Amino acid sequence: MADAVSITAQARDPEKNKGTGSRVARKLRKAGRVPAIVYGHKQAPQPISLAKDDVLQMIKKSTHLAQLAIDGASEMVLVRDVQWDHLGQEIIHLDSARVSADERITVTVPLVLHGIAPGVGEGGVLDQPVHTVTVNCLATAIPDAIRIELGDLHLDQGIHVRELVLPEGVTVEDDADLLVVHVVSRTEAAEGTTPEGTPSEPEVIGRKAEDKEKEEKK
Repeated sequence: MADAVSITAQARDPEKNKGTGSRVARKLRKAGRVPAIVYGHKQAPQPISLAKDDVLQMIKKSTHLAQLAIDGASEMVLVRDVQWDHLGQEIIHLDSARVSADERITVTVPLVLHGIAPGVGEGGVLDQPVHTVTVNCLATAIPDAIRIELGDLHLDQGIHVRELVLPEGVTVEDDADLLVVHVVSRTEAAEGTTPEGTPSEPEVIGRKAEDKEKEEKK
């Protein structure tokens, strides 16, 4: 679990139409700042900007939480979405939600494989159809990742959500029977099918950056 990082934010003023919009967003990014918004807890959404270096440092630490200082006030936020440009090089926008330390939240965390599955040496191919799971936990106890040990995974065997080893207080909201990783025969791997015979498709997460630009124009 990564700790919350402390970041000083600058408020933007949407009432005067000077703090939002694609033109303003481009100026902010050119000045080394990232347009962002804070919402939630039945309060009005607050457009802000953050120093690009602070955002990159937060991403480097793989933390979901930030303690924002805005106009003398401090509040904890959960980073919900980081929008990148089509090259994955420039941060376009950041969405964050207000949270409290004792609040249980729902968030997506990655699955990390560890070890070597014996089934690979038995002529199989390791296939991971699911790379993230949705968990529910305290805002201050978000796991960096869920680790999956492969040491006992043989040919034609798999690991399901119900078999994941979770940190204390963390629950998974996905279907307990969801298959997250398995070792299949080379024939099945070549056909690109799951045990149910349906092709695996990548999941698309988040909105396109251009959609965010359109929203900011409103």
